[in-house]
Amino acid sequence: MKCLDGALRRYATPGTAVLSVVVGVTGVILFFHLAKGPVEAIHEWLGMAFAALAILHVARHRGSFAQMLRQRHMQVLAGATTLGVAAFATLAPPKPPGNPLIRLARAAERAPIAQLAPVIGSTTEQVLARLKQRGINATPDDSLAVLASFHHSQPGELFTIVLPPQPQPRPLD
Repeated sequence: MKCLDGALRRYATPGTAVLSVVVGVTGVILFFHLAKGPVEAIHEWLGMAFAALAILHVARHRGSFAQMLRQRHMQVLAGATTLGVAAFATLAPPKPPGNPLIRLARAAERAPIAQLAPVIGSTTEQVLARLKQRGINATPDDSLAVLASFHHSQPGELFTIVLPPQPQPRPLD
């Protein structure tokens, strides 16, 4: 127990401070839509580490926190924070479930090739030819989901086959 107390004394407060800065900065970046991808992952994972360290920090300084929570201004702050969270949780408009791009990709992989081809800028015959070049025999009624299942692959792999090659950018004069 003494080892844990020493580790908490050494790391809980500095770790909480450092991670609060990182989570704060990445939160601002995400709020203003300056970046996503890796920043979002950093924010989420280090946010979890921050939460864990914050709990350890409170556990280490529980006496000071109990004393602080007896102060009127801290009670007002805790109450205002609770009301703010409750307001966001109940009044914020609901987001549609799931990422719409993922839902779109799932719909595309379930569509028959004859319907998918014009959406990706190809003819049915061109898509079938691209698949045949890779040893996949298909019909216009087949979907990439069915073909992927039959060929023990992922639909995303088949998308790389059926999508037409991207045109090369022209050099600027």
